[in-house]
Amino acid sequence: MHHHSPSWYILSPAATAHISYDALIPAAMLTSLAICLVALRWYSRIKCRPGHVACEDWFISVAMILSLCFTALIGGEILLDRQNNDREDRKKANLSILLKMIFTQSLLYHLAIALVKSSFILQYTRLFSLVPFITRTCHILLVFILGAAAWGVFGVVFMCRPTRSYWDLGVPGSCLSAEDHFFSTSVLGIVVDWAIWILPIPVVGRLRLPRRQKMGLVGVFGLGGIVCIVSILRLVLVHHFAHLGRVTRAGTFAMIWSAIELNVAIICASLLVLKPLFARFIPAIVSEQPMSAREDARLWAGLGGLRHLADTEAAVEDEEEKEDDHGRRDTAVAMDEREMRRVALPARTWHPRRELKRRKSF
Repeated sequence: MHHHSPSWYILSPAATAHISYDALIPAAMLTSLAICLVALRWYSRIKCRPGHVACEDWFISVAMILSLCFTALIGGEILLDRQNNDREDRKKANLSILLKMIFTQSLLYHLAIALVKSSFILQYTRLFSLVPFITRTCHILLVFILGAAAWGVFGVVFMCRPTRSYWDLGVPGSCLSAEDHFFSTSVLGIVVDWAIWILPIPVVGRLRLPRRQKMGLVGVFGLGGIVCIVSILRLVLVHHFAHLGRVTRAGTFAMIWSAIELNVAIICASLLVLKPLFARFIPAIVSEQPMSAREDARLWAGLGGLRHLADTEAAVEDEEEKEDDHGRRDTAVAMDEREMRRVALPARTWHPRRELKRRKSF
């Protein structure tokens, strides 16, 4: 360990230059889109299906607030970069402020991404509550997510001793490698992302849905695949440019891809629960042909993520079984009546030919 600035892509005051709108524009666009999707999520929960607000909705909302703060800090870093840094003391002060922003951004990212992934897991436990394997796997993944979040947050907080030496280069102290921390948390995040994406695919693939709904579901899970790809690109590009010595470019990529990963994950999580909204305002997207009560209940159990819908399907199945039982009983009664009539009829002892022979014999 040695005393150094823990953010390896900010190695000198000169590295604060050129952090520009290349990072802010995509972050702001995706953050705005995520805000709209979260607002629609709440509208769908409150207006279209009142009384179904769940824990994952609050998780996504808090993550959205943290993502908004993350994007605001990117804007603050750009404003700081555009200030006049001719004086040496001013350069050092700006570097200290910039490192505080990076410190805060790191905490916001780890907290927000953990909340989003936890919301996915909680949603899966509702969607697939009748599938024991997925439920058990979700519980394991939830523990893994909490552990990864703890390592991400506390790894940043206690990276330098004392913590103040993270952003104040005048404070004596020692720091661990920020690059190693970034690499380890990124690898953990990639593993969780792929597990979340792959876990429901076998079950969803067996759902018998109308073509448009299946295409929409494939699109949502396609976005989940994009989250996995973005998390890999974030690690590879930042690591690559940092080792090439292009520290500013590495810092820009870290901001851009962190914001993209976080906001795309929020968008994907919100799209999963918007079916009631589409059914209300754009029904043509949701349904191609009328469905029976059983098919509709199964569809909601597969896509709505609400446990009581599974109970609805069970109730419909019970009703159908009762109808079948009634039908079988009616059939049995009808058969019994026919048998009884057959038994009640007297045996036919008179025959034309026999009667003719009998008369001839006389």
